[in-house]
Amino acid sequence: MLKYISFLCLFFISVILLSIGCSKPILKMPEPIPPIVKQYKHTTVRGNIPWMQNTGVHLEKGDAYTLFARGEIDAWPSNPDKKRGLVFPGHRTIARIGNNPYFRLYHWAFTGEPKIAYDSGKLHLGITDGKRDRYGKPLNPDYFKSNTGSIGVDIIVWEREDYVQIVDFFKKLKKQDPNNKFVDNALAQARKLKEVHLAEVKATEEVEKVEKEIEELKEETEGAKEETIKSAPESKTLPLATTSEVALKKKERMTQLEEKLAQLTATLTQLEEMKKKWEEEKKKTEQLSLELEETAEREQDLLNKLSVGAKAAPVIVVASPSDGVKTESRTIQLTGVAEDDTGISQINITANNKAIKPKDGRGLRVKEMELPKRYYFNERIALDKGLNTIKIRSVDADGLASEVVLRITRIELRRNVWALVVGINEYQNVRNLKYAVNDAQAFYSLLVKQNQIPKENVILLTDQQASLRNLRRALGTQLKKRAGKEDMVIIFFAGHGATEKDASSPDGDGLEKYLLPVDAELEDIYTSAIPMREISHIFRRIKSERIIFIADACYSGASGGRTVNVSGIRSSLSEAFLDRVASGKGTIIITASGANEVSMESEEFKHGIFSYFLLEGLKGKADFDGDGLVTIDELYPYVSDNVARASGQEQHPVKKGTVEGRFVFGVVR
Repeated sequence: MLKYISFLCLFFISVILLSIGCSKPILKMPEPIPPIVKQYKHTTVRGNIPWMQNTGVHLEKGDAYTLFARGEIDAWPSNPDKKRGLVFPGHRTIARIGNNPYFRLYHWAFTGEPKIAYDSGKLHLGITDGKRDRYGKPLNPDYFKSNTGSIGVDIIVWEREDYVQIVDFFKKLKKQDPNNKFVDNALAQARKLKEVHLAEVKATEEVEKVEKEIEELKEETEGAKEETIKSAPESKTLPLATTSEVALKKKERMTQLEEKLAQLTATLTQLEEMKKKWEEEKKKTEQLSLELEETAEREQDLLNKLSVGAKAAPVIVVASPSDGVKTESRTIQLTGVAEDDTGISQINITANNKAIKPKDGRGLRVKEMELPKRYYFNERIALDKGLNTIKIRSVDADGLASEVVLRITRIELRRNVWALVVGINEYQNVRNLKYAVNDAQAFYSLLVKQNQIPKENVILLTDQQASLRNLRRALGTQLKKRAGKEDMVIIFFAGHGATEKDASSPDGDGLEKYLLPVDAELEDIYTSAIPMREISHIFRRIKSERIIFIADACYSGASGGRTVNVSGIRSSLSEAFLDRVASGKGTIIITASGANEVSMESEEFKHGIFSYFLLEGLKGKADFDGDGLVTIDELYPYVSDNVARASGQEQHPVKKGTVEGRFVFGVVR
């Protein structure tokens, strides 16, 4: 009896081991594991398990980690021609962190490419065989029953995103295992990132040094001027020739520093463009794989329908919204159609398990001969905070049912918004303005009080606070450090703009455009103002994919308004200029006026005309659909029409740039 029990135990253990499909680690980890590795684990993803498997590896948001995968899944062993079966080493592998929606990671991408954790929680891995919902739950778990094979995955969580040490780590692994192609690929990718990272750090440090030296040289020059004025009656102490020689040397040094700063800025721009191209190439590859996956899923769905006969369940198509969308709106419009050749006998819509009744009393006819073959639905649905589950279920005359599930997330209003608000009236060296500070203070109040953005998230600089140094620090350092990829950045500037002749301008008009800080000097505008090419570079440095830049200033050089004439120049805002500043994903720029126009101030409004209607629109007058939110697509037409009308058609705001999805800018209370 004991022998029989032992035999059964051994038998079941063997079956379990075979079903698990244990795999060997891909990497030969050194002993002891170096400090740069926070956590390492090898795990196995089995092809016959439908659910996503908890690896036990915990990730914190922002952690750098690397995945390696090797193995095969036979997704259809009964298929005689093996077109979708055994030859599937690149079967779709997916990952999810915590309880948040998964993102797609394809098997061939598990080869050492560094990734950043998008949230905190346990790392789950699985494969796709048919469709899954956005949390990784399979819609057809029976598909997995016949799958065989497994994929081994090595997981490395890095102590920090230090590519110098990561490169050293993979070098040691290569010495231990010189023929491991996974290590070769990971080392090559880490080296690229290391080179870019070191070059970026070096260039940034040099920029800071040069900017500091320029600032010190300017302070010395100003100090020397003041000292000369004070000691004018006793000027015998220093010969005029010596004074001129010192001034000339300082001017030459300033020119050298300006040229070096321009070169360093160009280097940083090139590095940013290089990283941008890498990201675009990765997205193209991922999109191609996604298209292949969707083709395979359609083939499988078709075969499944053929296997159960000619009858088919109703087809439900949702036009809006898309599954997985995030919105700040309290309601959402659900539109679509259900269709079936035998007729639709029933359709039910629920939101968070609560039935949605048609507001206009529409319903389905109950007599069988009158069942409609097509049923349109168009309902506005209230959303709860957080995740909302909307289900549309349709039943046809044969009793066959279909169901579509949408998951819509209502996010907290203005939770991650960062803003810089600038208004300058009292210029030190340029004629003053009247209402730019009013504009800035009113815009700041709207952001903090109406939109409820935390005060610590908004930087307000007015008059003497809006120096060149403070503007550069706010734009190039504070916003860059604070704003994350999913955040929104708002930059508002009310003050003077100016232009200067520059043959190297990429806009084709031979001019560089500037925003003038309070301490700008027209005779030395290059070093005392902010060129728009620098603004363009700053946008690329900020991680956020939703940036809006609003300038109630102009660059025409015409008399009056918020522009000054430099060397008699009257410029125009070329299309190339606006496209350049607004280039990049999710960047929108709105300027107060167009070509050869001025941005005017109004005694009646006590504001710039543009700023006045911008504020009025954000307070609610631009909320055309009445949903309590003001989008860019609502705001710009309102501002454009009213500014043109109030200025007698002499001022026409300009908008450039695009953003994915709905860009909500204001909240109406």
